[in-house]
Amino acid sequence: MRLITRADFDGIVCGVLITSEESVDQILFVEPKSMQDKEVEVGPEDAIANLPYHPNCCLWFDHHITNQVSVPFRGKFDIAPSAARVVFEYYLNDSLKKYETLVTETDKIDSADLKVSDVLHPKGYVLLSFTIDPKNRADEPYWIKLISLLRDKPFSLVMKDPEVARRCQQVLDDFTAYRTMLLKNSRQEKNVVISDFREGGFKGKENRFLVYSLFPGANVSVNVFKDVHRQGRTGISVGKNIFNNTSAVNVGKLLSHYGGGGHDGAGSCRVPDAEVEVVFDEIIQALKKDQSCKKS
Repeated sequence: MRLITRADFDGIVCGVLITSEESVDQILFVEPKSMQDKEVEVGPEDAIANLPYHPNCCLWFDHHITNQVSVPFRGKFDIAPSAARVVFEYYLNDSLKKYETLVTETDKIDSADLKVSDVLHPKGYVLLSFTIDPKNRADEPYWIKLISLLRDKPFSLVMKDPEVARRCQQVLDDFTAYRTMLLKNSRQEKNVVISDFREGGFKGKENRFLVYSLFPGANVSVNVFKDVHRQGRTGISVGKNIFNNTSAVNVGKLLSHYGGGGHDGAGSCRVPDAEVEVVFDEIIQALKKDQSCKKS
């Protein structure tokens, strides 16, 4: 069996659980947009996790509301805090119970159920999650290694692995530089904080939640950036402020109108460069209509 999953912490933990229960001989990491656009060849022995459904697969797990399907399939879909939780509940048995803490922490990370201290001074599972950068395809051997480590080793030993320890320290170092770049490239318009990285993205590890502690008066953020995987495309990601939960916008539903999707609280889309200004403005205007933000 081949496992097709996403290169984020949720996708990695899905890999931990599925490789514990199924005979997986290959892991392929892809982005949701590639699945949506049918760019990935999927066969009858492929399992998919944390990504949109494909009718050819033999097994599918997901939790994104915009990916829900009405056709029968083997696997499980549920509106859950993480795709890992969906996988965990599908296979739940005595041997999987040792991963309960890992899945609970994944729930918190993927649903952004974090404290300010988790964002400003990450450690443990949160810090480890920041070492995974889906934009850096050269990191694929690390992602596969992390699946094996989390599956086979106690978490305390995972964090002591020399490569993991080095990457965690690099994350902390990168976050200092990222804060400076984020402030330089961000502005707030009403309840929306906009970060524009089209002229040059950050080369290190990004802290996607840091913007909320820097702009507490905004209840939603928008990040626009060059799509490193697909030439001629621009990415737009939207998220609700996890420390100012006052936005009524369904982010996933909003971005589904532009070929994207996600959750109620976060999502993304990829659009052709020629259309990005129009789409970007439409998204910003839709978010500005939400006047429920708290004034700081």
